[in-house]
Amino acid sequence: MSTLTIRSSQKIFTEEEVSGLTGICLEHLRNLTRIKRLGQAAEAAVEAAGSTAQKWLYTISDLMVLTMVCGRCEH
Repeated sequence: MSTLTIRSSQKIFTEEEVSGLTGICLEHLRNLTRIKRLGQAAEAAVEAAGSTAQKWLYTISDLMVLTMVCGRCEH
């Protein structure tokens, strides 16, 4: 099992950062978020579309749970 290294000053992670750090694809990450009730929904403006979309933000605790519950995606 490999070790994750993050900056000690970083407290919140976006779903893209979590996906990159853990190797879990965005689809599986979003499913785990709903099932395990992890993360926090945040409204983010989508510049290109001019509308709002829901993004997920994660804490370090959420990140640790995700690494224990799910391995890296192989697809």
